Amino acid sequence: MSKTITMPQLGLTMEEGTVSSWVKKPGDIVKKDDVILTVSTDKVDMDVEATEDGVLKEILIAEGEVVPVGAVLAYFEVSGHIGDSLVAKPAPDSAPAAKSIDPKSPKSGSLGDHRQSNIGTTAREVAAVEAVASPRARRRAKELGIDIETIKGSGENGRIVEEDLLNAARQKSTPKLQDGETRRRRLIADKMLESINTIPAFSISVELNAEKLAIGYEDIRRGSTEPGHAKLSYSDLLLRAIGLSLANSPSMGVIWRDENIQKIPNTNVALAIATERGVVAPVLRNVNELTLHDIRLRRFELTDRTRQNKLTALDFEDAVGTLSNLGMYRVDSFEAIISPGQTFILAVGMLRNRPWADIALSIKPTIILNLSVDHRVADGATAAAFLEKIGEIIENPDDQLFSIER
Repeated sequence: MSKTITMPQLGLTMEEGTVSSWVKKPGDIVKKDDVILTVSTDKVDMDVEATEDGVLKEILIAEGEVVPVGAVLAYFEVSGHIGDSLVAKPAPDSAPAAKSIDPKSPKSGSLGDHRQSNIGTTAREVAAVEAVASPRARRRAKELGIDIETIKGSGENGRIVEEDLLNAARQKSTPKLQDGETRRRRLIADKMLESINTIPAFSISVELNAEKLAIGYEDIRRGSTEPGHAKLSYSDLLLRAIGLSLANSPSMGVIWRDENIQKIPNTNVALAIATERGVVAPVLRNVNELTLHDIRLRRFELTDRTRQNKLTALDFEDAVGTLSNLGMYRVDSFEAIISPGQTFILAVGMLRNRPWADIALSIKPTIILNLSVDHRVADGATAAAFLEKIGEIIENPDDQLFSIER
């Protein structure tokens, strides 16, 4: 019996997805749990697997196409008992990519088609090519390794001149993103444009005396036996400071959804993590209830799964805000873009020695925080009070911030 393969909903807020690659092609025999295709969102790639044995009959959507959730992607002929659906799971970076074999796609085409298009080249056709290219251009094309038939001439009557070939050579030498990277950057660009076009954001910033924070951080690190990335990071301290501040700032623990303010039941904060595939921001849940030790372990586990591309769509749901820490780079401060569906993003720069004026001018380790906020949810005074709470915790960290136990 024939069934449809549809675009799965990989998260509660997902409305559309991209067909990243078809692993199987029409006519392929598919076993249960075989990957049929990979779909992508701006946050994660997921493999769509068969829930039973069968044959892939027809592909309707080509690679690179964006379609809404529930759209029919292909037809699948099942054998034996018919399951209800196909399942999706995270796609590893090494997942095999197959060229789309959608006959309706301009990307598709067989070797036979290519041969057919080149059979029957006549002397008249060769002469026609020579007529639109100067002898010098033909020599330069051979030197540059360029197929002159692919060049559009800019000379009189479309004649190909040397400058056309030089331009083609420059374009040929320019590195391009792989198709998967291009699709991912396009999806990210769409989300960033959505943020800029729909979120009336404003930013406030503060420079803090981080001397006590740095001392406490070094004390914990010296006494830690955790290996590698499981060791304490400043991001752990910042996440705990955000969680404690949100617990005392109920007006910031909300989001704008469906043209109204909605309360988030848990204090969930996303953490921006750099990977080879770009920045990804999975969510740490119930941050206000976690000890510093819990946060450190959660952050390590999330970072590890992020860099192995093993996150699921649920890892990105229901965050009220994001922490973006560029303190490992020589960045003093920066203004970040709020993720659609969230209320704020806290951008943190490098902790380093700077002039500090208190009773007297001195040199202190300081850190600059920049908080961007959705103005539909909070006004300037609310955001300032929230940032002040974070600042107070950082400048005067007590046992509550550094506590390993609850």
